[in-house]
Amino acid sequence: MEENRKVSMNQELRCSRYTTFLTFFMVPFPVTYLVFATLIFDLDSKGIISNVLSPLFYLASFFWIITGVGLKNLKKWSWYTLLIAQFFTVYLDALNLVQHSNSEFKVWAFAFTVLVQCYVIASISNELRVPFLFPKIRWWESGIAGMPHLKVTLNHLSGSEGRTEGRVLDMSRKGCFVKTHHDYHPFEKVTLNFEDVSQKIDIPGIVVWNAKSTVTHPKGIGIKFGTIDRKKKKVLRVIVRRLLKQKDPSNAKKVSI
Repeated sequence: MEENRKVSMNQELRCSRYTTFLTFFMVPFPVTYLVFATLIFDLDSKGIISNVLSPLFYLASFFWIITGVGLKNLKKWSWYTLLIAQFFTVYLDALNLVQHSNSEFKVWAFAFTVLVQCYVIASISNELRVPFLFPKIRWWESGIAGMPHLKVTLNHLSGSEGRTEGRVLDMSRKGCFVKTHHDYHPFEKVTLNFEDVSQKIDIPGIVVWNAKSTVTHPKGIGIKFGTIDRKKKKVLRVIVRRLLKQKDPSNAKKVSI
């Protein structure tokens, strides 16, 4: 059983094609960075050699490589290694700007690199936020029962538990965080049935996070959605908008699936 679950994990927990595309630049970072820095900062041969001999270059490369590997398998720790890699890269860019750049637009070149860094962080955050690591749950949602959150029924596709109920506290196009007191197995397959919307919908998913009760979030599970057809995506978009409007009316129009 445990071996089958590990096989299921390897098959199900993969990042999106877009994030996979980003990792193609992360893993070979020593090469991609030198090409990028040479073009942006107009480095000469001396500047390139200085980068190759810099310990900071290899430190940044190490964190980018393990981040790329971790993101391919949606590892939680890859978010933190990404932040470290970003920090070292900004520092490396600043040194190239001050010491080695021959560009006539140094400030604009550095600003462009910062924008690229911010774009990468935003893209990866969108991939990992829900259900993997950063569900947006307000402090009062952890302890007050009976709040008007979206009710959901979970059908267990493995085991003998049958059906359990929970409440969705946050949702994205990738998955959702469900408040529930039931214990789930890692990578357990479930089907989510949203019952209190005008149009019922069943969505397949897999449990990727068992969250214990803490100050920042209640006991619950993170569920990664499976393959969804276009019709279900339209209904899901309405559900997400409804949930966001309930949590914060200003976010109701910011949903894209």
